[in-house]
Amino acid sequence: MKLHPVLLSIPVVTLTLLAAPSQAQTAPSQPNYSAYNYLGIGINDHDNGDSLVLEGSYAFKAPYFVSGYYRNFDNDAGGSSDAFNIKLGRYFWLNNGLTADFGVRAGHVDFGPVDSNFYGVEGNLRQRINQFEIYGGIGWIDYTDGGSDNQYQVGVNYYLDTNLSIGVGYQDSEYGDGFRFRGSYHF
Repeated sequence: MKLHPVLLSIPVVTLTLLAAPSQAQTAPSQPNYSAYNYLGIGINDHDNGDSLVLEGSYAFKAPYFVSGYYRNFDNDAGGSSDAFNIKLGRYFWLNNGLTADFGVRAGHVDFGPVDSNFYGVEGNLRQRINQFEIYGGIGWIDYTDGGSDNQYQVGVNYYLDTNLSIGVGYQDSEYGDGFRFRGSYHF
């Protein structure tokens, strides 16, 4: 049996998530906002349709968090599909508002006539500058009933206050890439 190189990286990511807190974690310049405790809603404009996304994240024992989403996709041909995802991750405060997070994820996607489970890994960087947060990330997922997919996201969020943010980004997801508009309540 030949293992895919990315599958070999899953134990490394898992060990990183469970590792003892690093020195970067105790940096004195931790931002005074919560990027990992939120509920949000978004609208994505994909290649062949639009989707509505309900998402959330909770830091259950800092620096560990669980996040997830539910996506309802309406394609231009008139059909509708669903996807959901859950991720277990760990974040690291790096320096002056710069945060990195890594996680393992699993979920299910409905591609119309074909359904598939998936699993994968993901990493993101966030830089907070005053009321703006600039983010970017990459990930890899493997569909159990199909191939694998590299995914990415980039964007910016604007914090209206400490609890509310709005944002725009560009994202690749299960249903293709496109622009993303979102709003979030942070707690």
